[in-house]
Amino acid sequence: MEEGMVYSRGGVRVWEDYRKNIIVDAENPILAWKARKDKYSPTLFPSTVQQRFPLGIPRIDSLHSEDALSWNLLRSLHQAGKLQLVTDFLSPGMEVSMLYFWGHVVDESSAKIDATVQEALNEIEPWGRDGKRQQTETDVMLRGTRDLVMVECKLGMPGKPVKAWSRSSPGMRGDYLKFLDRFGVRLFNDSFDFESDGNRFYQLFRNYLLGAALSQRWEVRFWLLTVVNSKNTNLERVSHETEFGHFRSKLVNPLNAVIITWQQIRSAVGQEPQLSQLQSYLARHPLI
Repeated sequence: MEEGMVYSRGGVRVWEDYRKNIIVDAENPILAWKARKDKYSPTLFPSTVQQRFPLGIPRIDSLHSEDALSWNLLRSLHQAGKLQLVTDFLSPGMEVSMLYFWGHVVDESSAKIDATVQEALNEIEPWGRDGKRQQTETDVMLRGTRDLVMVECKLGMPGKPVKAWSRSSPGMRGDYLKFLDRFGVRLFNDSFDFESDGNRFYQLFRNYLLGAALSQRWEVRFWLLTVVNSKNTNLERVSHETEFGHFRSKLVNPLNAVIITWQQIRSAVGQEPQLSQLQSYLARHPLI
């Protein structure tokens, strides 16, 4: 085991300092905010580790962290001016220049969520106004003068089924229906059932609503992009592509919803000689 690293009870390697898990812009205050916010349950670690870290260990410290992978990949592409390696999967030639993580503008390096994002969240999810309770936290957003891409990331152990986009417990808040009634643009077709489909595609559903709300505010078209691991499936052993296809079948405009894999992005990155540091990171990643 490398110095400065511990193991979970399940054998996952975890850095003691999240910055060692980050290959680019590691001192950004947004990462510090995320590390404070999302921590592992102490019970996932041996008692000796729990004693050393009584306040818990940030999830972003783990080599299996989906958030760390997202940051290292997309922030590296952002700094290199190569976000088109991702957006070309949606629409070749799309131009995006602004990058958001968890609702925060990366270039502003602020621990505060973007004001317009917060305003839209307050409209859709009023119970959590201004962050007093958990609201939708989109993994990544890519924004340009004409396009907005909402990115929902999924990662998991190779060969193991993972909970895809479903809700942990049944039940849909009526505020979502109220928003859809007010919105004025039909997003879902007649086959969409609010309770069953809302639960089944919960994360996709919420990001789609937020993308629609922000597209009106910023006067852009919006896309939903989900990035998955080709090496696993959902809990029912259904491929991510098949399950995402069911979600798309509920949309009035299915063309703005796209699924790709981490492996596809890694292949695109591999064609860019100037991205050698990112290539090395992706090549040694334990999950992809």
